[in-house]
Amino acid sequence: MNIEDLNESMSADEVIAHLNGESIYEYRAEKELRMRISEESKQYEGAPSSGWPPIKFNWDLSFEGQRFSLDGMKADEFLKYYPNGFLLGHINLQELDIKLCHYSRRDEGELWKVGAYDKLARLIVYLSENRRISPPLVKPLESGEVIFNGGHHRYAIAKELNIENIPIHIDPKHKKKMDSILNIEWKNI
Repeated sequence: MNIEDLNESMSADEVIAHLNGESIYEYRAEKELRMRISEESKQYEGAPSSGWPPIKFNWDLSFEGQRFSLDGMKADEFLKYYPNGFLLGHINLQELDIKLCHYSRRDEGELWKVGAYDKLARLIVYLSENRRISPPLVKPLESGEVIFNGGHHRYAIAKELNIENIPIHIDPKHKKKMDSILNIEWKNI
């Protein structure tokens, strides 16, 4: 079936659901959730963390959830590029912060100035509802620093809330380099 055939016989939602490999019901439920969270999040845009609802990170450490460390890569695409998945480790957030390149790090006063403030506000609502979230994906740089490949806003909220330790994902090919940069407690090796 080509895209022209889809457009003639399906609604826009049905086409998107089909392309995402979801049922129309799954797609519409997810769309409704995104719309509700987006609307609720507007009250938190620019707000100090003291004005946020209570947040507790509910880390999704499952293999199936790893693809979301890349900000929503499709499952089949993830398996194509990462058939063995990522390595999982835990890291002290202050230690990680010291090694983050400036592009990824959020310094004092930068919470709402760097990145997408609307995405940050949506994540505040998402986390306040105790929804599962994948760990950030971290990659080493030749400079001896590290960078996020996904998870800037997850990190920013954890840092703002003074979370002591967070889980991280890395591509297995980067383990040796990451071990030379950070003290990571590996979980799935």
